[in-house]
Amino acid sequence: MRSFKLVSSLKVNFFKRKFGAIGVEKKVVERYAEILNCRRLSILFIYLGILIGANPRREETWKRVINKFEKKLALWKHKSLSFSGRVCPINSVLTSLPLFFLWFLECLLVYLKIERIQRTFLWGGNAELEKISWVSWKKVCSPKNLRGVRVKDLCLFNEALLAKWR
Repeated sequence: MRSFKLVSSLKVNFFKRKFGAIGVEKKVVERYAEILNCRRLSILFIYLGILIGANPRREETWKRVINKFEKKLALWKHKSLSFSGRVCPINSVLTSLPLFFLWFLECLLVYLKIERIQRTFLWGGNAELEKISWVSWKKVCSPKNLRGVRVKDLCLFNEALLAKWR
C-alpha cells in the first residue's frame, strides 16, 4: 500500500480498505488481512452500487436499482410536465440508471418492474393509481420515424449489452 501511495501519489483510505480472497481458507485470509492492517471482505459486497456475489436471478439483488428509480421519480413532478417533458427524463435518467447493471447482469426478472415504473411515469400515473396506456409500449419504444417516442426497450438493450460479452 505504501508503494502504491508513493507511485500514484494517491492517499490510501485505511478505513475503507478491505481484503478478500476466493478459494482460500478463512484463516489465511484473516492472517493476510491482519498483516495488511485491514478488515476482511465478505463474499457479498457492494461495488459501484451492485451487490457482488449475489444471485442476479433473485429480486433482492435488484431492489437497489428499483428503489433508485422510485426515488428519482419521487423528486420529479410529473403532473407539471408535458408528455414530451416526461419522455426526456425517461430517456436520459431512467434508462441510464440501470445501464451499469444491464452491462453484465441478465435482468429478465426485473425489467418488467422497471418498465412498469417508466410507463406509469410517462402516462402521468402514480404508484397507487395507474392510468390507462393509450398506446402499446412497443409503439412507445419504436423510433420517431415509425411514429414512436423512442424510449429504450430495456429487454433488447440488456440483450445487446450482454451480447458484447459473447
